[in-house]
Amino acid sequence: MKPSKPRAIPLSAIPNLGARSAEVARIWITDRSGSTVVIDAGVLGDAEMFGVLMADTIGHAAKAHAQALGMAEAEAAALIWRGLDGARPDLDPDAVATIANHPGGLN
Repeated sequence: MKPSKPRAIPLSAIPNLGARSAEVARIWITDRSGSTVVIDAGVLGDAEMFGVLMADTIGHAAKAHAQALGMAEAEAAALIWRGLDGARPDLDPDAVATIANHPGGLN
């Protein structure tokens, strides 16, 4: 199944958006010029929490891709993670040490 053309995502149909909901990010793909991402970093307590949100987002994306493309959710998730791993730059050892020493530790 071929994906449909880009369009605005209607928020009115999302039942869980209430007065205490907060928008964190918007993501667009742009014609032959990569992506545009706008993030309100002040919504979350810290950068690590943004990572947790991104992992949750990947789960939602896997469900959406599975439904839209007629594939298993696990297959969609594996493809998304493979794309993420391939796009991730080599980890800076100092950044890894900072995360490892974070008071919350690593799971």
